[in-house]
Amino acid sequence: MNIVKATKNEIPDIVSLNAHVQRIHHESHPEIFKPVSDDQSIHGFFDYLINQESNIFLVAYIDSVPIGYAWYAVEEKPDFPMKYSRKQVYIHQIAVHEGYRRQKVGKSLFSEIEKQAKEKGITHFELDSWSFNTEAHRFFNSLGFETYNIQMWRRS
Repeated sequence: MNIVKATKNEIPDIVSLNAHVQRIHHESHPEIFKPVSDDQSIHGFFDYLINQESNIFLVAYIDSVPIGYAWYAVEEKPDFPMKYSRKQVYIHQIAVHEGYRRQKVGKSLFSEIEKQAKEKGITHFELDSWSFNTEAHRFFNSLGFETYNIQMWRRS
């Protein structure tokens, strides 16, 4: 497996891999998440993000086949009266092609994120996950993540 820092050249691979995650989200909450599509707005969205300095995309390949990607951002939380400042990595997405799950692809992507963060002196990682995505929760727990905050909603 080879993991590369993505450039514009990898956007089609990211769009393709994102469909696996989008499908899960859309099936669980179609009133929130749009169905999978390959229209130019998806490409444009990732093109916009990849050009922002704080966003980093990693893509995992076996030979030349894209099998997973991660999108994370380096964030600086300011100091204010109730909280200390901190620098952290916020993981927006880790997506693995359905045919390559449970083969340490996600773990390898996170290991690369962790390595890059440590090079910058960052040891704090955060992410969020929808409550229906229990498979992702098990994966993140296996990496040492734990629940620290719960969001709630009410719909009428």
